[in-house]
Amino acid sequence: MAKKCIICGEEAKYRIKDSNDFYCEECAEENFDDVSVLQKVEEQAVKLKAMIDEKISEEEE
Repeated sequence: MAKKCIICGEEAKYRIKDSNDFYCEECAEENFDDVSVLQKVEEQAVKLKAMIDEKISEEEE
């Protein structure tokens, strides 16, 4: 399920680390001087998938 921007409801590309505040690219740029302080949603999804894959591999052994 795609995350939605908390301001406009569009698909989110960024989030504040350790929170449930998600932003689309346009709203992130409007509300933050530097979007590099935000975490990209896709990066977080990749990390989560890697952790899940690692747990599955450990359980299979």
